[in-house]
Amino acid sequence: MWIARISVAASFGALAATSVAGLIYNELGDSDLSNLASSPTMLAVDFGSNFLSASASSQDRDYFSLRLPPGSILAAIMLRRSDGVEATFLGMQQGQVFSEPPHAADLARTLGYAEFFASDVSTDLLTKLASAPDAIGFSRPLVGADFTFWVEQKNTSPATYDLEFVIASIPSPGAWVLTAAGLGVGLWSGRRTRST
Repeated sequence: MWIARISVAASFGALAATSVAGLIYNELGDSDLSNLASSPTMLAVDFGSNFLSASASSQDRDYFSLRLPPGSILAAIMLRRSDGVEATFLGMQQGQVFSEPPHAADLARTLGYAEFFASDVSTDLLTKLASAPDAIGFSRPLVGADFTFWVEQKNTSPATYDLEFVIASIPSPGAWVLTAAGLGVGLWSGRRTRST
């Protein structure tokens, strides 16, 4: 019975383990993110949670690219803070540049786009990006090497935003089988214990 409990604990631990990779960028200490779609600020992320803190307005667009480590996926983009009065726009393309001009963007050429508000704090923006109408779209988890983002506040007053980029390992088929087996043994053992 103790083996089953260890299997269940290990299975849940493997599913829930997310390490903190660290603060990857803070405009207060690292300088303003790039305003140029053709030359975004490059950010190397690591496995775990990576944080970005910045501000944008209609006069101060932010463009940045994430370089994912080999064997990784972009699992989530969690909105941790937003204080914009109006909607803040977030667009995403694959690659190291954002090819669409801000004043005449063809959103059908983006992987996804979304607007977020202060009320969206704790929302996974990757879900919103994946379901954007008329965009290329994508399936989750998102596998790739480089992704470029465009952030812009809809009005002239700046909006401060904090994003958490969760980077995980590409799950191997064997890991899912072991996790499912561990959960099955644990559930079967718990049921067997109650019936005796």
